[in-house]
Amino acid sequence: MTTHVLQFVELSDQDRKAAKAFDKLGKGDRVEVRVRRKSGEDQVVRLPLKAAALLETALGHLFQGERVAVLAEDQELSPNDAADILGISRPLVVHRMDLGDLPFRYVGKHRRTKLKDVLALKSRIDAQRASMEALAEDAEDLRPRHGVSPTKTSKSVGRSSNRTSTPKDVDQLVLGTTNAPYRRTINSTDLVARLTSRDWQNWIAHVVTFFTEVRPELVLQFARLHAIPIQDLAAAYRSMKSATGETNPALESAFERLA
Repeated sequence: MTTHVLQFVELSDQDRKAAKAFDKLGKGDRVEVRVRRKSGEDQVVRLPLKAAALLETALGHLFQGERVAVLAEDQELSPNDAADILGISRPLVVHRMDLGDLPFRYVGKHRRTKLKDVLALKSRIDAQRASMEALAEDAEDLRPRHGVSPTKTSKSVGRSSNRTSTPKDVDQLVLGTTNAPYRRTINSTDLVARLTSRDWQNWIAHVVTFFTEVRPELVLQFARLHAIPIQDLAAAYRSMKSATGETNPALESAFERLA
């Protein structure tokens, strides 16, 4: 049974059309909420500036057709809710909990984690991904013109440079992205062993990151450099997809072209 703690609110198209959004709050503006009771009595509550700003933000998202949930930072979330916020599958959230990357406690038989810890993990993941993207942009374009053999290197086809790409370059970029979100790191030998055997053991999160976060051309080049047949790589991807539900459409398209 799927358990969710997050309670989202959204407006229907009719409600959005009927509602009138107020102009952006300015310095010195005050916001009051008028409640008309069933008895006919009116109650007016003046909102503090920060509360008014929160209301303004929430209404702005609702009027744009987005779903909104308001939570305190100590609000406890289910793994399903954490997965929604982090943009990963529930099994990977549970794996992060087991690794110690995401603090949690049991409430009966159910895991619960605090919103502030989920957001802290999201910040780390986002920062690490941004760093790796910057590294990838600064590095040579490793896409080969005519393919790459495990024993040869290819010249960059990106920026003008006299440098050549080497297996070490490829491993550095692939492992940098694959290991970035985690405290434990996997080396290229172990990653190749996991991919070819399809025995993930305790490395499923790293394998998922390899297939979904590493650029498809780097995934393919890593396989070529380590002599992993394309059919074995595709089979490993399908096995990961079946086990976790995580997908990479761009990589799937590459597999189809190479089939």
